[in-house]
Amino acid sequence: MLAAYLALFALTVIWGITFPLVQGALSYASPLVFLALRFGLASLLFPLLVWPRAFHLSREVVWKGVWLGVLLWGGYGLQTFGLAHTTAARSGFLTGTLVPLTPLFAWILFRAHIGWRAILAVALAFVGTAIMSGPQEGGLNLGDILTLFCAVSYALQINFVNRWASRENEVQLTWIQIAVTSLLCLSTLPLEGPRLVFSPYLIWAVAITAVFATVFGIWGQLRFQPRISSTAAAIIYAFEPVFAGLAAWVILGSVPTAVTLIGAGFIFIGMLLSSTAPAEIKPHVP
Repeated sequence: MLAAYLALFALTVIWGITFPLVQGALSYASPLVFLALRFGLASLLFPLLVWPRAFHLSREVVWKGVWLGVLLWGGYGLQTFGLAHTTAARSGFLTGTLVPLTPLFAWILFRAHIGWRAILAVALAFVGTAIMSGPQEGGLNLGDILTLFCAVSYALQINFVNRWASRENEVQLTWIQIAVTSLLCLSTLPLEGPRLVFSPYLIWAVAITAVFATVFGIWGQLRFQPRISSTAAAIIYAFEPVFAGLAAWVILGSVPTAVTLIGAGFIFIGMLLSSTAPAEIKPHVP
């Protein structure tokens, strides 16, 4: 179990430190164009790394992979569309609602038992996310609603990964999920008003995020996440904006604020507490 915590923590570090890279790439490509390139390249590279296991498919594995791909696109796509109508701070806060939504869905869908330590851990991580985001006051707008559905999509994806992924199908589910996400990004490009200017920076950004954040990131999620509870995984993933901020500090010289560090402290305490909580769903990976 410790190995799973460390592996998911490392993946979250990778996802976080790619944020400044992606931020720069968006000067040359609109968000969905970048995502289509990233996931498209990853879907081509991944079968080469695991040949021929990726093609050992069954109807059940294909169906599950497609569903996971739809949910993954829902997270990325709805967040992207939402940002066009709300602030980055509100988007960060509302995306962070995946932390409390994940155990809620685990209970609704799978009747998972949620102990008091897990509930407290979720509360601490959510408070930390709220502190870091500092959302402005005001009623919900279209962007907020889309971002809330983004959080729902991410929370469902986390739960179904825990329920479905195993050593026997992790390769196939990874490939199908990545491929479906890339196809959905391509099919929804007209909704965004696509923009693309080729540059060496964009090529490197696509390559790095495709290999490390997508191929190894998604594969690692399916391999290690089912060994711990979905609540613990969601709390670990809440560290992504923390590492994004630290990466921006190192790469761009953007010094993190005291508020960011306080919020990160709440999330860290929540993660430590969640590591001592009983598992919600009995791990099915040896």
